[in-house]
Parts: sequence; structure tokens; C-alpha cells
Amino acid sequence: MIKFLFWFSFNLVLFIYLGYPLILTVLGFIFKKPHNVDENFMPEVSLLIPAYNEEKIISEKIENSLSLDYPKDKFEIIVILDGCTDRSRNIADRYVNQGVKIIEQKPRKGKMMALNTSVSEAKGDILIFTDANAIYKKDAIKKLIRNFADEKIGCVCGELRYIGGSSTNEGESLYWKYERFLKISESQLQSLLVVNGPIYAIRKKLFEPVDESLADDFVIPMRIAKKGYGLIYESEAIAVEKIAERAKEEFNRKVRIISQGFKASFAICGIILSTGLLRILQFAFHKFIRWLTFLFLMSIFVSNLFLLDYWFYRVTFIVQVLFYSAALIGYFLEKKMIKIKIFDVPFYFCMVNIASFIGLLRFLTIGIKATWEKAESTR
Repeated sequence: MIKFLFWFSFNLVLFIYLGYPLILTVLGFIFKKPHNVDENFMPEVSLLIPAYNEEKIISEKIENSLSLDYPKDKFEIIVILDGCTDRSRNIADRYVNQGVKIIEQKPRKGKMMALNTSVSEAKGDILIFTDANAIYKKDAIKKLIRNFADEKIGCVCGELRYIGGSSTNEGESLYWKYERFLKISESQLQSLLVVNGPIYAIRKKLFEPVDESLADDFVIPMRIAKKGYGLIYESEAIAVEKIAERAKEEFNRKVRIISQGFKASFAICGIILSTGLLRILQFAFHKFIRWLTFLFLMSIFVSNLFLLDYWFYRVTFIVQVLFYSAALIGYFLEKKMIKIKIFDVPFYFCMVNIASFIGLLRFLTIGIKATWEKAESTR
């Protein structure tokens, strides 16, 4: 029984990180769904920018948005100020005479309510959701929009690239390469599971208001998939964002994202279960079971303790101790802001799984706030 527990947990973790991507690759090769792309397709577009106390970055974001390569008569910029208490409103008002529309939400109600409010005000046939600290490449809008020439496409996710960051950025970089690979593989099947919140676009007619405490980058795509539309990844539509300078800030961000993810998962589980076996597989191994990896890691470690009479299991135990020791060393190095690459990945891997544990506890105990907090160093 102990051996079964060890090998079941080990093989499940292996499948999460290796088996699932392999299956996606094979499915994408066999059942690839191409779609029409038209560089000259340019419908009316609305860019929605929710912002809370973004006085340090809001000017740069608006300037960046105004400079994007898209016909000005078909491009609307809407800034939604969510109960800001700083100078964000004064700064944003400077751009009203350049066509920027300002919506002020008082009292503060959170990002999702800001998006719900702004969609009804938007004129564009295509809505682009972004964040105040995400800077777009000049052609990002055109790269996103060209995919909507195909009527079967309902949502297009752009590529999010991170710069800067804490001493864990080697692990963070590896994580995002892995996520990018999954998105590209899922896109082959027009079946993205989740999008990059700072850069994704949908058809306005497909939008439905979302509960204020749910994650838009998960719930909105799943609702669109339910309606039978394709969800794809556009790697040439690029947004750049700075990540947290310290691991603690990144840890808190992941706790928030994962706790929101758990809530959203239960809120739309009916939609997921009704969209077919592929979507259930994606949901299980791209998100839900992966968030529970910490349970299987604990199972591997504890069951291994009862198998030390066998030389093979002594070796596996030593390997685990070395790995977690490297993670602990990485933690202390990060506190001293010392960067040694060999310790980045173990530390980041453990940090993400501890964040999953805390995120689950937060979801089960105190619930999810509708409002969001921002890490100052990312602005």
C-alpha cells in the first residue's frame, strides 16, 4: 500500500508536467484546426484599461496605447478608474482631448466590476482587455485582430513577456516557457483554457458580465468556448510587463491568482464539464490537479520515509532531501538578494506549490476579495 501511494503520487506529478504536454502535442498534430487570418481585417476596437492608484504608470500606459499601430478612427481607448485615491484621474484627464475616454468607478469595486461597467460603454466590435502596467508592442493590436477575420474565432490571447524580477527569475522564466508551450499546443486545437489577462481580445457580442470576485482571464474564455467559438494564442501580439522585484511579492500574487482560480473553477465547473473530454483533460491537468501538486509531493516524501529499508527508496529520499535543501538555500539567498541560478528552479518550484497550498486555504476559509492589490515594484 505504501509503495502504491509512492508510485501513484510520483507518476501523477510526472504526468502533470510531462505526460499532459506530450498528449497535447500529439492531439495538436493529429487534430490541428487551422483558421483564416487577414492582415487587412480592421473592425472597430475598444481597449479597456482598469486602473487602481496607477499614478506612476498611467501616463506611460496611455501614451503607449495612443502610439499603437491601428486606424485611429476605429480604435477607442477607455480608462476605468476604480476608486483611485491618488493622482490617476488628474493624469488621465490630460488625454481626454486626444480621444481617451475616462470612466470613474466609485466607491472601489474591483477589476471585474470595472470591466463589466466599461463593456456597456465600449463602441468596438472587438474588446481588448489589458492592465495598466502592460506595455504593448506597436503592432500588438493588429496581430490580435487579424485572427478575428475567421468568424469561428471568439477569443485571441496575446503573448505576455516579463522583464526584471526577483532572484527567482530563472524559475519564473522556465515556468512561462512551459505555460507558453501549453498555450501554443492548446491553440492548435483552438482550445485555450486560460488567457493572459494583460493582453487578450474577444468579440463584444460574446461578453457576459462576470461575478466581481472571479478571474476574467479564466471565466470569460470558458463562456466563449461554451458557445462553440475557438480560442487561440497569437504569439506575435506582445505585451511586456515588469514582475515583482522580490519573491515575497510574487508569492502573494500567486496566492491571489490560485485562490481566485479555485473559486472560478467551482463557479463554472458546469460549463467545463459540458464542453467535452478535451476541455475536462485540460482543466484537470493544466490547472486544477496541478494546483494540488503539493499534496502529491507530500505523499511522495512521507511514503518514502516508510520505504527506507530498500536501497532504491533510500536513493529517492536522498534526491528529495537534496532538492528541498537547494530550495531552502535559494530562499535564504533571495532574502539577501543573491542570485545563483542553480538554486532558482528548486526555490521557485517550492514557492509555487506553497502558494497553491496557501491559496487553497484562503479559498476554503476567508474567501476572495473583489478588489485587487498591486505590487508597487511592478509599476
